[in-house]
Amino acid sequence: MRRFSTYISLLAVMALILAACGDDGEPEGAAVDVQEDAPAEEPAEEPAEEPSEEPTDTDEDEGLARYGESTDADPALVERALGPVSDVPDIVLASIARAHQDLDEDTIATALECWNSVECDTGSGGDLVMGVADGGRLNVWRQVTHMEAILQALTYPEIGTIVSRDAQWNQDPAVAAGDIRFLIQRGVDFIIGYPDHGVAIADAILEAEAAGIPYIPYSAGWVGLPDQDGALIPGEDYLTIVGEDLCALGESFAEIINREVGEGTIGIMGGTPGNALSAGWQRCQIDALDSGINLVSEPADTFWVNDVALQTVLGWLSSTPDIAGYSYEYADGLYTALDAYETVGVPLDELVITVRTDEQTLFCDWAERGNPEYQIWYSAGGNFQSRIAVTAGMLHLQGADIPAEIVVPHVMRQVSEDDCDPDRVTPTVSNTSLVPAEVLARMYGGS
Repeated sequence: MRRFSTYISLLAVMALILAACGDDGEPEGAAVDVQEDAPAEEPAEEPAEEPSEEPTDTDEDEGLARYGESTDADPALVERALGPVSDVPDIVLASIARAHQDLDEDTIATALECWNSVECDTGSGGDLVMGVADGGRLNVWRQVTHMEAILQALTYPEIGTIVSRDAQWNQDPAVAAGDIRFLIQRGVDFIIGYPDHGVAIADAILEAEAAGIPYIPYSAGWVGLPDQDGALIPGEDYLTIVGEDLCALGESFAEIINREVGEGTIGIMGGTPGNALSAGWQRCQIDALDSGINLVSEPADTFWVNDVALQTVLGWLSSTPDIAGYSYEYADGLYTALDAYETVGVPLDELVITVRTDEQTLFCDWAERGNPEYQIWYSAGGNFQSRIAVTAGMLHLQGADIPAEIVVPHVMRQVSEDDCDPDRVTPTVSNTSLVPAEVLARMYGGS
């Protein structure tokens, strides 16, 4: 359009143009030749347009900084949470960057109040209300994960209220669905949590989205795995899913079992029935196991309750005393389950364990045994993933594009004596949690 307008304006002085070009047959073509074939004669033409576009590109390249986030996370915190991983997404780095908190007494008191209350005022005066819908907080892992989310929310002065619901692992999905509907009626601005019942609470999640309330599950809490009947689609039916690549996690478990066990029988346990986290890694691990590896039974549901895990292993050992290994997400649950060996009088000799979390109970027990034939491999506690969900919700409310899947990288680490921290305020807390020690002390130490 610019060239055509220039041509029209030049008709009034056609005689001058024709004289300059020396060709009265192609006046328009001559103008194009001057601009494209001889740029050195018009240095201001092209450069003049490029700078006008560069600031826009630069703004885009700034990424999360334009929304007030920094990706300059403390490398020590990144490695503590994830291990020696690479290619960490910016939104994960931004979430961990906020975990570097210098907490004063008032902030700790507010965090504890929110941790103990259904609803709390953060004291910031912010207008936003954050909702938490957890399927159950009956173990320390869930409680610490809840605190991670609260501490993250307190870094956003825009969040003035936190409303938390706990379905207490009620087997009736109507209870968990009712918690989400409660938050909708309360008028929260976004909801984070773990959907233990998966597709059974899909209708409530769709109601939240229909009400303009984004739902963000963490810890790979897919609302149904992608090929499952009735599964919701992250990025369409709910904002995003935060968690590891579950298939890659299961394949990592299988790689270790295949290499370190070779041939033998193993037991696989999971959490609540039908939850996506367990189902996701379990099926990929099973598919990747070598032909010499057998399962003692189908994967067992434990509700992530220690006593249920204990009863499961007791039953297995009573019929198959030579189990060579176990895979489970929950290290502390497995610690309790291993009591079965003493109960049935089976020696705990050569054993290979793959777990996701890193509670100190299992690791310190391993260190005390001093058995070189007993191996434990773990990934990360994952408590801090609730922080990513909070940050994703806040970014979304500012108009940022959130990926449908926020993949948290993982790496398997073999337990060593350094992984037992005797000074932990409670050995049931993951060492990879980013909740500061002084807060954990108030949560569990009574100080």
